[in-house]
Amino acid sequence: MKVIKPSKLGVLTRGFEHQRKFHMGVSVLAFVPLGSAPSLLPEAAMWPFTGQRLGAEGALDAGIPKARGEFLINGSAYTPGAVPAPTCNVRAQVGPVAKTLRASGERVWLSGRQSSEPSAFTAMRLSWANAYGGPDYAKNPLGKGNGLSVLHGQEVQLLPNIEDPRALVQSARDTPEPAGFGPIDLSWPQRTSLAGTHDQHWLENLFPGFAADIDWSFFNLAPVDQQAEQFWTGGESYEFVNLHPSQPVLRGQLPRWHARVFVRRVTEGFGPGAMARLKLAAKQDDAPPAKPQIQDHELEEVPLRLQTLWFFPDAERAVLIWQGSLQVRTDDCTDISHLLIAADDHEQVRPREHYGTVLRQRLDPEIGPLAALDDSPLLPALADAGPPITAEAMPAREGLLEANLHAKRTREFEAARALVAAHGLDPDIHGPPKPEPPPPPPRPEDMPALAAKAIADAKQQEQELRAEVAEKQAKIGAELDEAGVDGLDSKTLEEELAGTTGPPTFSAKANRAMLEAVTIECRAQGWINDEIEAMLADRELEESWIAAEAQARDAYRSSAHNQPPAPPIPPTPTIEVEATRARLLERVAAGEGIRDLDFTGADLRNMDLRGADLSDGWLESAQLDGSDLSGAKLDEAVLAHASLVGVKLDGATACKANLGKARVTDSSAVGVDFSDAILHAAVFTRTGLQRANLTRADLVGVTLDTVDASELVASELLISEATLSALSLVGAALERCVLVGLELGGADLSLAKLTRCAFVNCDLRKVNFSQAHFNSVAFVETCILTQARFVGAQLPGCNLREMPLDGADFTQANLDRADLSGAALHGAVFYRVSAREARFDKADLGGASLLAANLMGASFMNASICGADLRGANLFGADMARVRSDDGVRLDQALLTKVRIHPKHVQEVP
Repeated sequence: MKVIKPSKLGVLTRGFEHQRKFHMGVSVLAFVPLGSAPSLLPEAAMWPFTGQRLGAEGALDAGIPKARGEFLINGSAYTPGAVPAPTCNVRAQVGPVAKTLRASGERVWLSGRQSSEPSAFTAMRLSWANAYGGPDYAKNPLGKGNGLSVLHGQEVQLLPNIEDPRALVQSARDTPEPAGFGPIDLSWPQRTSLAGTHDQHWLENLFPGFAADIDWSFFNLAPVDQQAEQFWTGGESYEFVNLHPSQPVLRGQLPRWHARVFVRRVTEGFGPGAMARLKLAAKQDDAPPAKPQIQDHELEEVPLRLQTLWFFPDAERAVLIWQGSLQVRTDDCTDISHLLIAADDHEQVRPREHYGTVLRQRLDPEIGPLAALDDSPLLPALADAGPPITAEAMPAREGLLEANLHAKRTREFEAARALVAAHGLDPDIHGPPKPEPPPPPPRPEDMPALAAKAIADAKQQEQELRAEVAEKQAKIGAELDEAGVDGLDSKTLEEELAGTTGPPTFSAKANRAMLEAVTIECRAQGWINDEIEAMLADRELEESWIAAEAQARDAYRSSAHNQPPAPPIPPTPTIEVEATRARLLERVAAGEGIRDLDFTGADLRNMDLRGADLSDGWLESAQLDGSDLSGAKLDEAVLAHASLVGVKLDGATACKANLGKARVTDSSAVGVDFSDAILHAAVFTRTGLQRANLTRADLVGVTLDTVDASELVASELLISEATLSALSLVGAALERCVLVGLELGGADLSLAKLTRCAFVNCDLRKVNFSQAHFNSVAFVETCILTQARFVGAQLPGCNLREMPLDGADFTQANLDRADLSGAALHGAVFYRVSAREARFDKADLGGASLLAANLMGASFMNASICGADLRGANLFGADMARVRSDDGVRLDQALLTKVRIHPKHVQEVP
């Protein structure tokens, strides 16, 4: 269900059942100030406020419509003028309903009919803890006066602090009705007596719905003397006496508003397995989001009544709750796709067509985010005129800043005019122009248009800037071509502007050597350059060069794959190529590293580099085809854009290396340590990655085509935008890995160990998970698992909710406590599976084989088992309520002890 609402209205929904019909209760909540003009406060401020005020006393609302209107008060009694007094009457009146309570200070019974004098107080909490009651008094187990209490270390019998002045306690034996303004707990007899009859007929035919003879007053929270004959209409006057710390009387009038709720129903997607199939169809469609086609006539209005008023007089706040309900087709209300919340003024009720337009605008993928900035189409005209609080004070501060800046500019303007006048000139002619006042802040209803204009202006400026740059570049290129300067023409300019290629050129060592050479030359000519001499002697300066070089190397290592690839050296034998290869072999033979050498684009084909230390080396775009790098050290090396065809990398280490956009084809990389390596958009084709370590590697956009990655190890891995084909991950160990949007169809993950992993929106058709171990693994959004194999797999507690799993094979798998609710499991095989306490609620198990399955304590509520084979299955304690079945279901030799079958599914009449 998608909820569209303004930021200043809250909403609660709750599904409930009565007389075998499903209903959805809707409550709209408005947080308003008391004693002022009608206005709305932010919903975000309402929840922490009410949560703190109500605490364990109760929730704002149960979400189910009530029999009549009511008001409740959370607060305290305050003595007039804050003068301590032993007693104080408080009074509340809302519309025609009035109620008075007496608040008294602490008292104890001295004898059966004599009590101590009440102690003086200035404020007394109006809670059930201060009303008559006690642990053994069912009508108020929170109260005082019934039974003994401990006061100052002594057992005494207290008197209640809050009483009905018409029925004051006269003796220790009196048992008056508890008096208060707050909500009555639903477990107290004042409400349980209204719940109706819960007998065997109810259990077999109506459970878990409400009793047939329920009195809907059961859902009224307030005491009876705070309930109106009808519902509130809005505009009622209210008056609170001695309920505010500084105002003896607080008066006002309720806003004349009416909440509106519109719903849109769907005709598909709410039956067993239907949501999984809708997700599958949407994924296969693969079309961009279309503009909403919701028509006005599809919006159904839910009749609402202003039923509950919560007052917090001491804080000058109130919560207004409109409630209503509508009949739905499912117990979880999944046949409601959209819920739109709004409010109108009594004098300006907007038509359904208006809200249809708002809904389409909010759902439009192009303008929806902008439309959501403007709540005015969903609120009464004056609803935004409330006092600013918390974050809402920010616009006021911004306005103050603008005002201060304007004041400063005005002072400077006046000073400039005075200076001009002091020189005998006319300031009106020679003075500066008067600064314009700051523009008024935009109204909320103007924000969408302003944001749209800002986006359009930004796009236009970008286009104009691109055009201007292209024009200037073409002009400069033409001038260079015309000048005929050798090595400097339009093509060279284009290459330079295309971006940096290759490694950084700065070297601290080379920089010092250059300065030393300059110093020697100067001294040879008989003079000393003091500035250069000082630079060479400055240790801190040299350390800054070293740090700058290290930073440049780190930046290059992490981003080389994002640069245009450095050009490879032509693969034709030349003296330079041979010298480069000889220099590399010399370093390898000496056991020395190559950190200070540059092999970017080098031709290093068919070389024996076994065990070579190439760590931190620059090998971007290097051609290593046919080379043997077994056991080599490639840690922190740059191999971005490199070519590795027919290469042996077995046992090599490439920790933190950059192989982004490298091409690894027909190669062997068994046991390679790629931990923390960059493999962004790298292409691995017909390559062995058995036992490789990819922990924390960057695999975004990687291609793995016909790759054997058996027993691969990886943790803290994110794989997205990857192309995977004919991939083998047999026995792989993946921990805390997230796989997003991958097409793994036909991949082999048998014997794999997956711990705390998530598959998000992946195509896993026909993937082999046989004998794999799943520990806290989730399949999220739409993962297609049709015909996947989970034979012998361990999936305890696994989340497969609403996944397409038609034809999947779970033979002898462990699905204990797994969640397959709403899954499409038509024709799936669960032979000898262990699925104790698993959830199959609303799943489609039509034609599935659950032969000899252990389904003890499993839940199949609202599932379809038409044509399913449950022969020999253990269904002890299983929940089969509302299961859809047919004559094709086979239950021979199944254990059916304590199976819950009520309520039974009733075929819906079209």
